[in-house]
Amino acid sequence: MNKFLRFFIIPILALVFLKCNDEPTSVGADLLPADDKIQFQQLDTKETPINQTSSFYEAKIKLGTSPYIILGKNSNLESVILMQFSPAFSDSMIFYYKSNKVKIKKAWMELKPAYKLGDETQNFDFTLHQIRKNWTSTGFDKDSLALLKYDSKNVASSLIQTDTLLTFDVEPAVVEQWLKYRIDTLSAPRNYGLFMKPTANTQRFVGFIAFGETISSSLPTLKIQYEQNTKSDSLFSTPYMDVHVVSGSFPTQTNFVYLQGGLPLRGVLAFDLSSLPKDIIINSAKLELTIDTLKSLIGKPLSDSISVRALKDSVTKKVSDSLVVSILKRNKNVYSGEITWLIQKWISATDPNDNQGLTFSLTDEERSVARLAVYGSNAHDLLNRPRLKIVYIQKK
Repeated sequence: MNKFLRFFIIPILALVFLKCNDEPTSVGADLLPADDKIQFQQLDTKETPINQTSSFYEAKIKLGTSPYIILGKNSNLESVILMQFSPAFSDSMIFYYKSNKVKIKKAWMELKPAYKLGDETQNFDFTLHQIRKNWTSTGFDKDSLALLKYDSKNVASSLIQTDTLLTFDVEPAVVEQWLKYRIDTLSAPRNYGLFMKPTANTQRFVGFIAFGETISSSLPTLKIQYEQNTKSDSLFSTPYMDVHVVSGSFPTQTNFVYLQGGLPLRGVLAFDLSSLPKDIIINSAKLELTIDTLKSLIGKPLSDSISVRALKDSVTKKVSDSLVVSILKRNKNVYSGEITWLIQKWISATDPNDNQGLTFSLTDEERSVARLAVYGSNAHDLLNRPRLKIVYIQKK
């Protein structure tokens, strides 16, 4: 650039820059009518308590689409597993079995833990049974469990557990029964799969990758070693259908809202917003829920988020739009997140009954057995109660 031009341009640009960055002054402020000024106001229920109510209720979900199958129990819950296998018996194996030239030498299962809840030093044990009635994973729930038929005999033994693998033997007669039924349906009972049930002294949960997940190498695997025409061979089989079913008891404390996975518990929360002006625009609305960490049981992976939906009917617990969800994320013992859309919906409604409250639940309720003890609206310490922080504007 020409030195002469630079001499004039640089001071001019510097002058413009300084003018643009001057602190605003009061000059001209009086030219704006007072009614046209926008002012931010805030409602914080921690500083200005308003009427609120909370409760929790049992929801119904099907666990057939869960990415995990979970086994175990504690003082509150018990989770069982059903699995259906269909080993790929070869034509040659069937042929030689008819000639009594096939013998099942050994059968065992290998399962890789993908989910854990509870003290890992506590006992974990189970029994394995043959199912004697047809079932499907899509419709199976705790009501179905009462109708399940299975043999009382435990066909599992030699349980070995590590952090990364659980193995146990399955009686070879079980697999041989499946093979016999494949050859002649009148020669053996039909294969309806296996039922895993925790023992009474079990005090923790372990979950495994369920059928339908893409990580096939992590699926529970039934391994079969057999002798065919004096030669040893083996085959592997993974479940083509599975489900876990959770049953148990519910807490009774009224100063907490309990959220739970597996046997799902969901919360309901309502705030009385009648003190807010109607002609406002919600700039931000943040909900905070505090948990009692000593009363909560959280597994691995962590239950680190909560889903929030607007209720259409607080009695039936029907939501107004199941696709509109806010997520509260965890930081230490507090779950928090924006619910601006929900508060604006209530404020803008012409009918005050449109505010039916909100429902909230664990985002992982299908794949966990976690339990969160959320301080409710009746919590003794006011600072622990659900907190709503609303920032809004109103034309003056």
